[in-house]
Amino acid sequence: MAELNTKPEYDLVFNTGKSVEEEQFLFACRGNFNTTITDNILLLTEDNLLALDTNKVAKKVYYLMVEGLQNITRHQHFDETGANSMYDGGLFIIKRKKAAYSITYGNYVDEEVRDVLTHKLHAISEKDSSELKEYYLEILNNTSFSHKGGAGLGLVDMARKSSGKLIFEFQPIPDGFFYYLNLTIAIDSELYEDCNQEDYLKEAIGLHNEMLSSNSLILFKGLLNEGNVAHLSNQIDTTVSDIPEGEGLGLVMTELLKNVAKHAYNRFNQSGKPGVFLLQRELDYNMLTGNFIQERKKDQVREVLHAINDLTTEELNAIISNKVAIHQELGELPKGQGLANLRRITGHSFQHNIIDSEDNPPYLILKIQVKG
Repeated sequence: MAELNTKPEYDLVFNTGKSVEEEQFLFACRGNFNTTITDNILLLTEDNLLALDTNKVAKKVYYLMVEGLQNITRHQHFDETGANSMYDGGLFIIKRKKAAYSITYGNYVDEEVRDVLTHKLHAISEKDSSELKEYYLEILNNTSFSHKGGAGLGLVDMARKSSGKLIFEFQPIPDGFFYYLNLTIAIDSELYEDCNQEDYLKEAIGLHNEMLSSNSLILFKGLLNEGNVAHLSNQIDTTVSDIPEGEGLGLVMTELLKNVAKHAYNRFNQSGKPGVFLLQRELDYNMLTGNFIQERKKDQVREVLHAINDLTTEELNAIISNKVAIHQELGELPKGQGLANLRRITGHSFQHNIIDSEDNPPYLILKIQVKG
């Protein structure tokens, strides 16, 4: 087993994980959205909101997420020709920055829809809070608006609840545009005054492009604990539920994240272990995790991973059943039973890399092929 070479997915996991102090929570998902998937996203995010912020901030973020996810589910697009399939479904990204939460939604639109949205969004963005309230009531009381069904009531309400303006962009793609909408909820009012919403949107578009280039479907960064590991597992299962070969991915992911939640280095004594999870779809599914480890354990971790990859089927079974100790000189190898079980379930060795940097502890990336 060789250490990982530089590939887009490894860079994405590392760059996402090393910024955990500036962005304590990130969740990004692209593809098909349905009620079950959006419910899992809300449950997963709610856990992190309540752990990191006041109820007031959490309620505002949660409300905007509900409204935005409903819009994604309602307006997501699927290209029947397959020519534009990488943009099928929708996009949802939430980041917790120091100053504010940045929430971005996206989906494909054609030229006609782009023109209509551009007009509505400019009209909304030009209004202050009192004008937005009046406009909202006007739409509610105007029956012609409701019959037409296109007055943008949801957009107006999102603008009223957000801390800043609605920021948007339409990027040209084959046969249309990809529509990005970004909004924010302030965490620190003083820091928020100096932030630039345009930068938040650029970051989200950049992340989306990285996910496209690495064929990534789900990216999560946060403090891992028993509760959100379970919600992430449900998210995986529902994301791939319409694909026969996707059955059981949630089980594999749960074991991988339990490993992070147990062994990741928590240098700031937070309420969970900071880690990253990525689901990638190429010919098969790949799962990657990333987390800090202590410098003094770096060589031992590398040795344990190599030892697990070198085990025969019989030795794997023995490790898992805890009947014998293999490579006893490694000391902590029996604690790798979860990884040994994953290797037996998937039939594939772990790829790994330990990245050293001057500003952070060593960063461990694990990658495992799940199917094929």
